[in-house]
Amino acid sequence: MRIIAYTYEADVHCPECARERFGTADASFTNNKGWIDEHGISDASIDGEGNPIHPVFDIDEDPDGAFTHCGDCHEELT
Repeated sequence: MRIIAYTYEADVHCPECARERFGTADASFTNNKGWIDEHGISDASIDGEGNPIHPVFDIDEDPDGAFTHCGDCHEELT
């Protein structure tokens, strides 16, 4: 199971665009702000609408086909 995208600000985004938007956290960050995932993004990250970001895993169901392309760079999510 691996993270292929993130949902935030009412769209789906690839890990590269999410890192660009939220940056990466170091090990000291986890002591106070939750865990850091495989892409270096903290689960405590908050989007511009005040909502937490959520990972999309490669095993998640996608009945509406929303998890196909990044909302920023438009690359295919794999």
